[in-house]
Amino acid sequence: MVTVAELKQIFLFKNVPDAVLRRVAEAAEEVTFPAGDQIASEGEPAKALYLVRSGTVRATREGLAKPVTLGSGQSFGQMSLLDGGPAGMTAIAVERVDAIALRPARLAEKLAGDPAAGFELFRALARSLAARLRLAVDAVSLSHER
Repeated sequence: MVTVAELKQIFLFKNVPDAVLRRVAEAAEEVTFPAGDQIASEGEPAKALYLVRSGTVRATREGLAKPVTLGSGQSFGQMSLLDGGPAGMTAIAVERVDAIALRPARLAEKLAGDPAAGFELFRALARSLAARLRLAVDAVSLSHER
């Protein structure tokens, strides 16, 4: 069973009210990937937002100097959940990975009966993204001032 506390580990969901996250948790599913499985492929249609419960994922992206390692409590696929765009990286299970998957179609289905919950969810997501964007813009601005 996926919990609200687990979903709050994902930066996008930190400010989402618990009542709404309970709906999101209903849409989430537990998934397992054996070592060597490709979870996502850069440029291909994204399948889900994933939160790694246990195991290790190696993420690569064209132009990235070296792979990034993702482990327990880390997530990937957030942007694809929001915009339906392609996966931004290739992700491969280094070892068995137990994760939570949140698929856009299933989330939309769970929220369809409660437009207010959908509004609250996407409002909180917009706030989280705006805060991160502000930090990124500030970092770029400061680097240009040097």
